Amino acid sequence: MITFLHSLGVVAAWSGLFYKVRALRQNPRDPALQALCGVFALSGMSFFVSLPPVWVRVDELTGVPNIAAVLAQSCVMTLVVLQQVVLTHWARPPERARRLARLQLGFCAAAVAALVALFCLLTPTDQRVKDFTLHYVHDPYYIAYLSLYIGAYLVGEANVCRVCWGYSRVAGRTWLRRGLRVTAVGAFITLGYGAVRAGNILGTVFHFDMRAWESFAWLCGDLGSALTLVGWTLPGWGPRVASVGHWLRAYRRHRRLYPLWAALHRAVPTIALTPVRSAFADRLTVGQLEFRLYRRVIEIRDGQLALRAHLDPADRERADREGAAAGLSGDALRAHAEAVCLRAALARRARGASAAPGAVRDGDDRPAGTDLAEETDWLVRVAVAFAALPAESVHRTPVDTVLR
Repeated sequence: MITFLHSLGVVAAWSGLFYKVRALRQNPRDPALQALCGVFALSGMSFFVSLPPVWVRVDELTGVPNIAAVLAQSCVMTLVVLQQVVLTHWARPPERARRLARLQLGFCAAAVAALVALFCLLTPTDQRVKDFTLHYVHDPYYIAYLSLYIGAYLVGEANVCRVCWGYSRVAGRTWLRRGLRVTAVGAFITLGYGAVRAGNILGTVFHFDMRAWESFAWLCGDLGSALTLVGWTLPGWGPRVASVGHWLRAYRRHRRLYPLWAALHRAVPTIALTPVRSAFADRLTVGQLEFRLYRRVIEIRDGQLALRAHLDPADRERADREGAAAGLSGDALRAHAEAVCLRAALARRARGASAAPGAVRDGDDRPAGTDLAEETDWLVRVAVAFAALPAESVHRTPVDTVLR
């Protein structure tokens, strides 16, 4: 599991680094962006060095057992401080932010130097890829080493959680707000890793064992870190992913409206601004979908108005009875009834007949709605019901294609 989690972290970190480096090229003097790129680079390095095969190889190349541990944890210590630098530059005026950032980086250099010194005093001789902490936690030098590392880690991640969640409440842009909240949640999850490591230290004093929590610690540390990295980049790529979702939704609705639109266009060709040549050509329509969807809704409404003289309330009464017998209710029943009425009106128009005198309906029974989205949702319901009407219906009107 550790290898999988570390591999996931490597992918998340270096993918984020690749994404942010492109922004850094456009604005190379942005200190917050520089620090954020450092966060991604160091996170990826810490995960990579912690992979068991890499850990072993680094030890072989340097001749120092477990040196991969201090390399990985020095990276983590530095990236935790760099996260504070990012938040500092976001929250404070430039000059004050630069002064505070220099202090933070100075603390980082001193802390990393202390980690290295304590590691040298520890002189671990047994290579421990998966249980380094558990094996050496009783050594006084390692207790000092781990206390420094976990203390800085917990304070840093707790501050990221607090500040990002607080900023998310006042962020103006939707995706910035979401990104900050994802970062805060990820930082909160990583506190589980810190809590277990703190428990390892306290266990040497109060004589309890945290070995059973080791998998939980790695799960919190790796997944929380990966989630934090996603949150830092979410404001950039989130809107693009959302736009793809909007496009797919518009395309699906545009296609679902086609059977009803095609039948109305066949009866009243003048409703179309830019008529398509066939169902296949309509399926290939992928550009300007928001505009095309809007036009399709308007044209369907124009077609319905052109059929007013052919609408008969008796059709609706019959459709209501048949739909209720089939188990339909609510909007589904109303959409089915509207579809039946439209098909019957189309059949009368094709025969050159009108509804009985005095029987003309004023309109459909769609649910009350005031915006285009609600109007479109209703017409999609009607179009789907229209396409689902049995071909052998007595009110049958040919349609170019039936889209389910």
